[in-house]
Amino acid sequence: MIKETIADNYEKMSKTQKKIANFVLQNITAVSYYNIQQLAEAVGTSEASILRFCTFLGHKGFPEFKNEVQKAAKEQLTMKDRLEISRKAYDEKEAGIAEIFRQDINRIEHTLDQLDMDMFFEICQKIILAKKIYILAARSASALGQFFQYYLNMTLGNVELITSLDCHADRLCDVSGEDVVIGITFSRYSKVTEEMFSYARERGAVTVAITDSAVSPIVKDAAYCFLTETAMPSYIDSFTAPLTLINAILVEIGRNRSIELTNRIGKLDAFSSRFQLFE
Repeated sequence: MIKETIADNYEKMSKTQKKIANFVLQNITAVSYYNIQQLAEAVGTSEASILRFCTFLGHKGFPEFKNEVQKAAKEQLTMKDRLEISRKAYDEKEAGIAEIFRQDINRIEHTLDQLDMDMFFEICQKIILAKKIYILAARSASALGQFFQYYLNMTLGNVELITSLDCHADRLCDVSGEDVVIGITFSRYSKVTEEMFSYARERGAVTVAITDSAVSPIVKDAAYCFLTETAMPSYIDSFTAPLTLINAILVEIGRNRSIELTNRIGKLDAFSSRFQLFE
């Protein structure tokens, strides 16, 4: 299995090979359709480096490597599979921990490199002007959604977090073209988030996707899309890059609404003092 092969050999890879490996792990479905030139361009390296990566993993060439990727694209790793990969990839204690830090730095840098700044500022303005903002984030991504909703609502006061259809369906039913809906999901993608995001697009809302791949199921319904790296050879995903993106959005909106934010924080401080919420 290609993912296990990558995990078994990860610590022996060069910096460029690790960059290719991370991209393949994160975009396994998309890579299954790429030719060698497309993969090299997507990763930001040379075709020669791709060929060396293929032979390093024990393949005779790119076609054999691609065949293995196509097999893997038809499957989804279980949590147990990812735990086993994590054990292999980070076997050495101190070296493994240092590598996790370096990988997260690389994920942030790669996310920044592919960030469309014009689109970023346009989305921030859409959020500021929206009648209401809905954040759709289920399962592990709900942690990002909760952080985003807490601080965005502190600034604008009109933000809803929806993590499931069962508990929050009534909140989304009135979504309209005056609203912005932000969907957050990563591989393995949440079906609930996909369905709610699609409904929001049908209702005419401005849809913004924060996801990890161009083949993510919410991309097709997104008016705007941020791609952030999350995959790592472990049983967990890294949310460092998407969280940094969310921080940037919050800071930019706060800068544009500094007076309103100052007033709201003043009220919150008075409330906290009244009820002695903090030590």
